[in-house]
Amino acid sequence: MEAIILFGISVLMSFIVWNKATQKYLWPRIKNLELKKAVQPILILNSFRFAGLSFFVPGVVHAGLNPAWAVPAAFGDFTTAILAFTTLSLINTASFRPLLWLFNILGFIDLLVAFIDGPRYNILPSLGPAYYIVVLYVPLLLLTHLMTFRLLLRKQEAVA
Repeated sequence: MEAIILFGISVLMSFIVWNKATQKYLWPRIKNLELKKAVQPILILNSFRFAGLSFFVPGVVHAGLNPAWAVPAAFGDFTTAILAFTTLSLINTASFRPLLWLFNILGFIDLLVAFIDGPRYNILPSLGPAYYIVVLYVPLLLLTHLMTFRLLLRKQEAVA
């Protein structure tokens, strides 16, 4: 039980610190930019979600990591990485905005499902070094999805 409490504290602290950092350094720089320019750093960051494939790598995770959690988490991250990179690559096309919505909705749902299913499948004892992906990287990714929703839903007149 102590490990779950420490894990929860770690995730909470990561959210708090990443929220402070993004509100101070990222959001002020992107909030008034044209959507195509504003989302580029977010899409680049999310293009690294291929790191979720490490949930299949022995030594990065322990053999006991439940595949019912690992498979959707790994392939959800990988799919989101491909969508992020594809969206970034097609930024000057008519498909950009629909792809951005698709990337953001699927990527956000992937992270939420992984967070909800993690305790259900008791992943904590088997995460190994992948613990740091969940504790350090996932909160930042969730925050970037929330920023992207804000950017997508803002009024066009607000853009300078």
